[in-house]
Amino acid sequence: MGALLVLVLLAGCGSDEAQLEEWVDGAWRARVFSAYDIDGKRDGDRTRATATFTLEKGEKLQIEFVVGYDPTPVLARANWSLDGFVYRTTSVVSTALKFTGGQGEGPSLGGRFVLDADGQKRFRVVLPVLPVEKVQWKRE
Repeated sequence: MGALLVLVLLAGCGSDEAQLEEWVDGAWRARVFSAYDIDGKRDGDRTRATATFTLEKGEKLQIEFVVGYDPTPVLARANWSLDGFVYRTTSVVSTALKFTGGQGEGPSLGGRFVLDADGQKRFRVVLPVLPVEKVQWKRE
């Protein structure tokens, strides 16, 4: 019975939902957010996307991605800002880039990332794999 409970708990720890943690006093702490969205598009041999977390009190954490193909998808460039403030130097380190999409379908992006600012770790995020291009359906 105990092993079954452990398996159920582990299964619930997947990355099907967006997660956000902030580095506070030497430990990662969950950060509350009310919404998550990703938007972007493929542009030739690159996909550009912006992920936005809406935090408590309306703050916005935005991560801008540029994914290239070499020939497999790689994080070519990324930066982030909090409530419009761009730090002097930021870095986005991909610990698990998840990218799908090819000739016949639009790109989808997700993964695990660590966000640094001015040489200090600030946030850790998990992004579920979602399409970056919103399909506009029209009734014919």
